[in-house]
Amino acid sequence: MAHLIQERDIQAGLEQAWHNLTTIVSEVNQENSMPFEVVESPIYYKKQEEDIFGFTKDIYIEDPEFKILLANDDWLPIGDPYGTSYQPSSINMFWDVIKKGMGQTPYQIVSAGTVDNRRKIFASLKVTEGFEVAGRQFDDFITVLDSFDKTTALTAKYLNFCTVCNNTFMASMASGVELGKAKHTQMLEVNVSRLIDAIDGFAGTSNMFKSMLQRAHDVQCSRDEAKAWAAGIHGRNMDKGTNALVQKAARIGELFDSGRGNEGRTRLDAFQALTEFETHESSNRKEAGSQNYTSNWGASALTKTIAAQRFEQDWENNVKRGTKLLESAVSLAN
Repeated sequence: MAHLIQERDIQAGLEQAWHNLTTIVSEVNQENSMPFEVVESPIYYKKQEEDIFGFTKDIYIEDPEFKILLANDDWLPIGDPYGTSYQPSSINMFWDVIKKGMGQTPYQIVSAGTVDNRRKIFASLKVTEGFEVAGRQFDDFITVLDSFDKTTALTAKYLNFCTVCNNTFMASMASGVELGKAKHTQMLEVNVSRLIDAIDGFAGTSNMFKSMLQRAHDVQCSRDEAKAWAAGIHGRNMDKGTNALVQKAARIGELFDSGRGNEGRTRLDAFQALTEFETHESSNRKEAGSQNYTSNWGASALTKTIAAQRFEQDWENNVKRGTKLLESAVSLAN
């Protein structure tokens, strides 16, 4: 059960996710995705002692240092015991960060909930305005993550996929542009205030991405260069090219020329071709929903994130790597 949506967990969303466990709602909010609050509780240890008459009785001793969180709906534990150096957040704090961080920016929560027996919580926000470059619409996603098991700090990330399960929770931690985080220390309140300011300034990250795509639209690119760049992205962990890599590069080359909005002229056409391939054509599995899974939170989502993260800085290196991989694949075929 890689999604780790257990009996106490809920993933509320606007549409059904790959795991078919989504509670579909018209509006995702705190009440339908996280209908509980965490309450700090002392930890007691049972010890047996004899009274003055020689009878054994149970006594309970409170741990002087460690506490644990309980959910106030079923009063069962959440996460692990923690000491005085760890400062847990709360469900209300999590949603307060979203509300105050987004401020006047229009947004829509598309997915939110808990995984791993409520040990991790998440919310993915689609910024409804997005932006346009060369007549093409791009969407902004912000994902807010937190945990009660010390897995992560309260973190906000700028991503191009939304979180729906433990798989995507972990992928979100490893991907995207970090807007800010609030570590679970005694300075949590101060750190949360800084995180709210960082989210509020996410427009700078969005504008940076928009500027990068605009510059890509201004740089000429041939079909062979686009294919080599795509091969370099897909073959980032390969030593030698394969027939499958050649076929992917060829298809992306076709989309470079004829994909939606593409003209086969610029680096933006190359970026758009790879994105279109990963979104609609990358899965070779026949199961229903497999393309949707890989595009939004599987390997294709990671590929799209990697392509966008260091698009300009790594362009030449990816082209060189891709050229070598494609040439090696041809040599193997001969």
